[in-house]
Amino acid sequence: MSTRTTHPDLSEQPIIMELYQFGENHFQKANITHPDQIKPFLEQPHKFWLNVSGIHDLDLMNQLSEIFQFHVLVLEDIINLYQRPKIEVFEEHVLVVTKMIYCKGSLSDLKCEQISLLFGDNFILTVQENPYDIFDSIRTRLENPSGKMRKLGTDYFAYTLLDKIVDGYFDIIEQISDATEDLESEIIDNKKRVKLHTIYQHKKSIQEMKRNAWPMREILSLWQKSESRFLKKRTHHFINDLYEHIIEIIENLETQRESITSLVEIYMTQLSIKQNEVMKTLTVIATIFIPLTFIAGVYGMNFTHMPELEWPYGYSLVWGVFLLVTLAMVYYFKKNRWF
Repeated sequence: MSTRTTHPDLSEQPIIMELYQFGENHFQKANITHPDQIKPFLEQPHKFWLNVSGIHDLDLMNQLSEIFQFHVLVLEDIINLYQRPKIEVFEEHVLVVTKMIYCKGSLSDLKCEQISLLFGDNFILTVQENPYDIFDSIRTRLENPSGKMRKLGTDYFAYTLLDKIVDGYFDIIEQISDATEDLESEIIDNKKRVKLHTIYQHKKSIQEMKRNAWPMREILSLWQKSESRFLKKRTHHFINDLYEHIIEIIENLETQRESITSLVEIYMTQLSIKQNEVMKTLTVIATIFIPLTFIAGVYGMNFTHMPELEWPYGYSLVWGVFLLVTLAMVYYFKKNRWF
């Protein structure tokens, strides 16, 4: 089976492996430089979380597959970055593939990164594309000896990771909402020129999030229905809460999509109004000059018997007529609110 891996620019980044071993009365952090260093942790009673940043080293991925005894399809799912989020339940472990969405700066720098979560009896393995993630608060919570993450199983730990990813969706939606309101004010106030490309960039971000939020709902629904020994009943009420959050996200995304559609309509209306204003101004100018052109044309025919041509005040009279006609037409246009 052929697979597609990450973008070429990611292949230059070093692979980082962080391991956190924990229990009710135990916590240890280790930086892993070689996969063989993981094996001793598999034989210990404490649970551990291994976070791998970078998937371009296929030899490393194959070694991890041997250590954790992946199902033959799991490795394919992890290194293929162009697939739909999903959950797969196997006899020895559970695989969840989802998308982490975040932005380091403006919405134009929105990132969508695949996260693979594999967990069994005593381990949680997360594989991501690059070293940046949103799990710093998870690492901090692990250091708290009285936290649930220390006491409950690996399925609860996987839930906390998914919950953090979903929280990231809320953060992006809030940024999109604020940006949409700012764009609407700029368009209506007409104080700053707004490009249609900027509006469609927000629409693209919403579509990207919606494309990944819908499968997350299916993942949580299948989790609730699964009878796997790794997905314990005590975690279901947490999953139910996360499911409601996903529904809320989807509804918010739909609201934002409608707001963007309305914004495009406002933009096109404002653009049409501006064009009409320009056309009206040009029409007024052209209309004013029509009688002036007529008068100038009559006196430019140079008839032999045209008394005004020899009259000393003829030139001044014509300019007086020009000015009088112009003022009269401007007064008429303003009185009828044509401009």
